[in-house]
Amino acid sequence: MTRVLLFLLLASSAVPTSAAAQRRPPRRPHPAEAPAPVISDLAEISAQLRSDNPDEVREAIDLLSVLDRPEAVPPLAALLRSGQPDPVADRALEALRGLASPSSIEVLVEMTRHRRPSARRRAFLALAAIDDPRIPALLAQGLRDSDRSVRGAVALALGDRHATETLDALFTAFERGVIEAAIAIGKLVPGAGVERFDAYLGQRPLAVMLSGYAPLLRRDDISAAVKRGIVEKLGEVAGPMVRRFLGEYLSTFPERDRSALKSLVSETIRRIPPEAAAAGGGA
Repeated sequence: MTRVLLFLLLASSAVPTSAAAQRRPPRRPHPAEAPAPVISDLAEISAQLRSDNPDEVREAIDLLSVLDRPEAVPPLAALLRSGQPDPVADRALEALRGLASPSSIEVLVEMTRHRRPSARRRAFLALAAIDDPRIPALLAQGLRDSDRSVRGAVALALGDRHATETLDALFTAFERGVIEAAIAIGKLVPGAGVERFDAYLGQRPLAVMLSGYAPLLRRDDISAAVKRGIVEKLGEVAGPMVRRFLGEYLSTFPERDRSALKSLVSETIRRIPPEAAAAGGGA
């Protein structure tokens, strides 16, 4: 029995069969369970992808994921382009996300136009995992996707990648109702551009604005002066939500911190009456 067949036999008992389990990323067996596949097994594993048995196809996808080599991309791309049941296609996209190879960009871009929003979301997240200068611009296209969950996932991915070149696109998406863009903006906007985000205070739900201010206030590259300006603006809004938010922010300061910023946060919290917070004012 070959190395691959032995691996498949031992792994098959752990392969999930329910629809919910199939949506999870491929399981990576512990090395002690079976001999891990090597590059010389690639042809045999790729042939397994053409099986009429969906379980065998899923197992082959898992093996390619465990192989973790760029050479695994072409057979996975061919599988996706051949048209597969939704669980198999989703599993292949998760495998490509794990491989994070630039050679998968072409097929992933194709999959961002898939009929299913969940497949498009997986394709964009797989792109986001790749270290390549083309990725930010490709991801930004997802901010215009027809599905809200795709737009939101892309916005968060751009923030996580620190894709500052997409900041204008994120602001446009925020104006169009992509609330997750606030978080990305909070991670990316420079100190000189904070006023652009401040302009939405009072125009967008307070919870959404605070989701953007949270990462912004915790950034080391934002000056204390800019942070004080944010705290002052939030103090003008007041209300229980701001009081809770500033209380959480205050807890991030070291106990021995005697900075003007910490003092301002403390004073702003004191100015928001607890009774007003309990009554729900300013929520």
